[in-house]
Amino acid sequence: MVKVNLIPESVQAAQARRRHLKRWAVSLSAAALIVSLPGGGHWMQHLRIDELHAQNNKLQNDLRSARSDLKTTSAQANDAFLRVERAKALRTKRAWSDMLALIGACLPRDCFLTSIATDPPVPSAAANVKKPVSQSSAAAVTPEQEKPDVVIIDAPRKLRMTGEAEDAAQPLIFVAKLKESQVFQDVTLQRSSRDKPEDETRFQFELICEW
Repeated sequence: MVKVNLIPESVQAAQARRRHLKRWAVSLSAAALIVSLPGGGHWMQHLRIDELHAQNNKLQNDLRSARSDLKTTSAQANDAFLRVERAKALRTKRAWSDMLALIGACLPRDCFLTSIATDPPVPSAAANVKKPVSQSSAAAVTPEQEKPDVVIIDAPRKLRMTGEAEDAAQPLIFVAKLKESQVFQDVTLQRSSRDKPEDETRFQFELICEW
């Protein structure tokens, strides 16, 4: 069977050129797409890395803020603990008003005190000695494991009194009455003498009461 193409040759050439152009356009588009895929993936990775960096910076800032808040809270808790311990130590002290009333009741007539002082005169807090902590062990210790320092108040254990009496027997009576009260563990008369040998009316005495 014989086929006859009645389309002019110029038209056929134009159609062939269009077909070639379409093929080249499709090929170039496919090549551009293939080339752009790695670049686009790389660009997306950079965007993801930047996003992760921003999240990391935010988390680091939040962590620093949380550590600062924890440090402040720990300091406040430690201060509150020390205040409670001081309050407990003060509550365990003796009732000085009752003790002074007892001393006044035991003091003989015509005998008076010139001074009353505790020994030690002023309670002192025991120094807190902290052991040096290495960096490795310090990193292993969590804030929950840290314990606040305990304040130990050096409470007075003695009461020193000085006074004057009209005769030498009155200080001894005073000591005997203090011992009879059974408030003190030991009552000792340190001295009893005249301040001036020519003065026969007054005796100077000093005694120590221990509990």
